[in-house]
Order: sequence, then structure tokens, then C-alpha cells
Amino acid sequence: ETMVTSETNRDPPTCPCCSNPWQAATADFFAKLCQECEEKPDTKGVGLSRDNMDFEVHPSENFYQYSNGNWMKNNPIPSGYPSWNSFMSLRLKSQEDCKALLAELEEKLNANPTDEGVTDEGKKVAYFYKAAMNEIAIESAGVKPMAPLLELCAQAAKCKDNKEEFAKCLGTMELKYSVKPFFSIGASPDAKKSELSIAQVARGGIRLPDRDYYFDDDKEARCAS
Repeated sequence: ETMVTSETNRDPPTCPCCSNPWQAATADFFAKLCQECEEKPDTKGVGLSRDNMDFEVHPSENFYQYSNGNWMKNNPIPSGYPSWNSFMSLRLKSQEDCKALLAELEEKLNANPTDEGVTDEGKKVAYFYKAAMNEIAIESAGVKPMAPLLELCAQAAKCKDNKEEFAKCLGTMELKYSVKPFFSIGASPDAKKSELSIAQVARGGIRLPDRDYYFDDDKEARCAS
């Protein structure tokens, strides 16, 4: 029997043993079939934390210190970083978590390469990470792995006066190597109507650091200090 309700403006019922909401049209039916309940989210730490504030400073004198003083005191800038904030802390933790997962995958595969407990995707990730960390093999290979791309760049330079062939070379660069020499195209929210995603065109580049990265004479001295 199909259950239909005309009460479209009422709040959707919730599971009788937890707070999970159900769609109004099927709520009464599915709520009775609830087998597993989701725990209520822990709201501790959500919002502003008074522990991060420095109440010894009057807000009218230094509002930034008043708002963030204890956080800055308890989270000094680590060596190797020009600045530090909660987003950087989350980023570092995410990197450490990813590294731990990769190390676990690598350990499993080293112990048993045919381990059925590791998915095909997990094996691909583990092998890719292992190859990326093999500096000896990377240095030994030199620029050989880039030879096809360099050849394509030379081909593009030769046919720059032929618009059709030149466009094909640029398209191949993006399709095979994700290189976008002049511009890139993607989808992102419309700046004037954020509920819609529209095509966005952005400038491209060779994605190399600026000239000073390679030719700055006092770079080694500054790094040492």
C-alpha cells in the first residue's frame, strides 16, 4: 500500500529513537523500519571557543589579541612556516593522516603483495606513492619520462602558424598531460548567482616559480639563516 500525505508544509517526522529526519512522503513508513540509528553529532568545539580568548586584554585596546591571544600562545609558529593558523594545522594533520594510511598500505603489500584485503584502488595508490618516493629511480631517469611532452612542445612550436595543428597540440597537452599553456576551462559557482555553476575561463601558465627562485644569489644564505 502506498502512503501519501497532503501535509506538505509540516516538519518531516524524525526517527522515534534518534533525531534522524525522514522525507515527509515516506516518513511514517520508513521510520518504523529504522534498524540502525545515527548518533547525535557531538557539538563540543563547534562555534567560538572561549579558551582561545585572552580576557586579560580589553577588547577596545586590542581586539585581535583579545579574540585570539590564548590560541596564539598555545600554538606557536612551527619552524619552517612563515605563519600559522587553524587551517594550516588541519592541513598538516590531513597530510600526516594520509601518510599514515599510505604507510599502512605499503606495509601490507610488502608483507603480502597478493593481499586480498587491499583493494585495487589501494594498491594503485600504494604503488604510486612508492614510485614517487623512489628518489634514486627518479634521478636516474632524468628527463626521459618527460620526453613525449617535450616532443609535443617542439611540435607545437613548429606548427604555431597553422592554427588547426597548433590547437590540436594544445588539446593533446591538456588531455594527456594536464598542461594548460594559455588558459584553462572549468565549472564553478556563478559569482552573481551562486546556486548555478557556469563555465569559467582562467589564465594558464607554465607553473614554474618566478625567476628569483632560480637565480637569487643570496638564496642559500637566507635558507641557512
